[in-house]
Amino acid sequence: MSIADNRTDRPANNHAGTGILDTPYPVTDEQVRSLHEDSWASLPGLLDADTAAQLRDALLAAEPRTTISGPTKPAADPNALLSHEGVAWRDPFVRGIATSKRLSSAVVALLRQTDALFCQDISFFKPEGANPIDYHQDYSYWPFDRKGCVTLWIALVDLTPEMGPLRYLKGSHLEGPLGLIEPTDIRERYPHLRDSEVVGGKAMAAGDAQAHWELTLHGSARNKGPGRREAVAFRYIRSDTIYIGLTHPHYDQFGLEPGQKFIDNENFPRVDANGLVER
Repeated sequence: MSIADNRTDRPANNHAGTGILDTPYPVTDEQVRSLHEDSWASLPGLLDADTAAQLRDALLAAEPRTTISGPTKPAADPNALLSHEGVAWRDPFVRGIATSKRLSSAVVALLRQTDALFCQDISFFKPEGANPIDYHQDYSYWPFDRKGCVTLWIALVDLTPEMGPLRYLKGSHLEGPLGLIEPTDIRERYPHLRDSEVVGGKAMAAGDAQAHWELTLHGSARNKGPGRREAVAFRYIRSDTIYIGLTHPHYDQFGLEPGQKFIDNENFPRVDANGLVER
């Protein structure tokens, strides 16, 4: 039985106003260039405000996660960060957004691939006053044998720069893997990165998104308000990616074997420019 078979019984059609999901996102050459050269890309209007609000409601209705990614992480403090992980494997509405033509068309265009696999969702609801997040890479947390994972970081509410939208070190994905360095700002270990231009971190409307690589150095400023910074990340990997067995609370539940291709496990939806590929 697939993990998706254990999802909630709430039907996807309980939500209205999601016609945008059936339309492709018009990725430009400049957005592709920006991701591949500058480490990130801005995707304004990836979702409309109504769909972003419905996605927010679906995430808030889910059980929050209790651990931070990684085998030795402490329990998450909901007063510092309210987070939900893997909701798309329990809620068909969230899964439908992640595998829609709207998001899938953007992903494959940005990756310069004909297809991709949807592999994870995780929300980040950061309360006013919450501390900044130091610059880091995601690569070392995940059980992937190769680079090529792209994250769509989607604002679920209107964000001001003071609320701490994600920001990036321009061109930093070209550095390659820099190791799992915590809780120190990675620039203390690699001082030359202090010369890198900081990009992103600007105001975003609900439904706007930013894309970045797993090797992109990213972080966020303190949330100075007003209100909670609410966003969700949908992640996609190349369809030839192989599982390496690194412990992770999301990927551990799927019965993967080291050396197995993710595409050979039915729990990871395959998408192309038209959305979900049935298999």
